[in-house]
Amino acid sequence: MSKVEDVSRVPADITTRSRSITKPGSYAVLALADRVESVLPQFKDATARIMTTPALGARFVEYELLFQPGGGTVAPLDDGLEHFLFVLEGELELEFEGEKYRLDAGGYIWMPPARPYSLLNVDEGVTRALWLRRRYEEVPGVSVPLPIISHEKDVEAIPEDTYVEKHLIPYDDELGYDMAFNLLIFTPGIHFSFVESHIMEHGLYMLDGRGIYYLNGDLIEVQKDDYIYMAPFCPQYFVASGWEIGRYILYKDVNRDYIHGL
Repeated sequence: MSKVEDVSRVPADITTRSRSITKPGSYAVLALADRVESVLPQFKDATARIMTTPALGARFVEYELLFQPGGGTVAPLDDGLEHFLFVLEGELELEFEGEKYRLDAGGYIWMPPARPYSLLNVDEGVTRALWLRRRYEEVPGVSVPLPIISHEKDVEAIPEDTYVEKHLIPYDDELGYDMAFNLLIFTPGIHFSFVESHIMEHGLYMLDGRGIYYLNGDLIEVQKDDYIYMAPFCPQYFVASGWEIGRYILYKDVNRDYIHGL
C-alpha cells in the first residue's frame, strides 16, 4: 500500500473526534471518550482508567476506578503508599480496622501508609471513584496524621480568591499532610484573579459544568468528566463558562521542601 493510499484511510474528521492533548513536561488533557480501561491485580470485577503516572513525568499515580456490582478488592490494599479515594458515582463499602463504612458520591478517604483497607461495590450499577497514590514524605518531628473518612458535604466551603473552595484534607492546619485535595466551586463567569505558575503539580477532575482552561499558552475547552494533569510551573488559569455551576476536584503536593533530584 502506498503512503497516499494509507493516508486516504484516515477519517477526514480525525482531529475533531478527540479533545485529548498531551504535552510532556507541561500538561495533559484526557477526555472521557478517549480513556482506555485496564485490569489491575488488586481488584476483581473492576477496571481502571489510568490518567496520570510517572510515565507522564508525575510524582503520583491517579486512576479512575470502575467497579461492577459486587466488585472490589481481592485483599486489603497495603502497598506502602498513601492513598486518596473519592467516589464519583455509586456506592462503596469501605472496611477498615474491623469497621465498615458506606461511601456514596462525594464520600472520600485519605489513608497514610500501612493502613490496609478493603472496598466493595454495594450499588446496583457501576461505581466510579478517583484513586490517587504517592509516596508519603515523612519529616522528622512531624507526626503522620490519622486516616480521614468523610464526605465533601460535611466540609466547610470558604471564599478563596474569586471562587469557593473546600479543603477535603486539612493541610493548612497540620504539616503532617503532604498532599491537598481541594474541591473548587465556580458560578458561571467566575475566573481566577491571575495566571498561576508554581512548583506544585496538579491532577484535576471536572465534576460538573464546563469552562476554559489556559494552560501554558493554550486555551482549552473543558467539561464534566475531563481530566487534566498539570506539571510543575505550567502557567494556568480558569474561567467557568456555560449556565451551570462549575466544580472540580484538584490534587496538589504541599508542606514539603522541593529538593527532589538534587
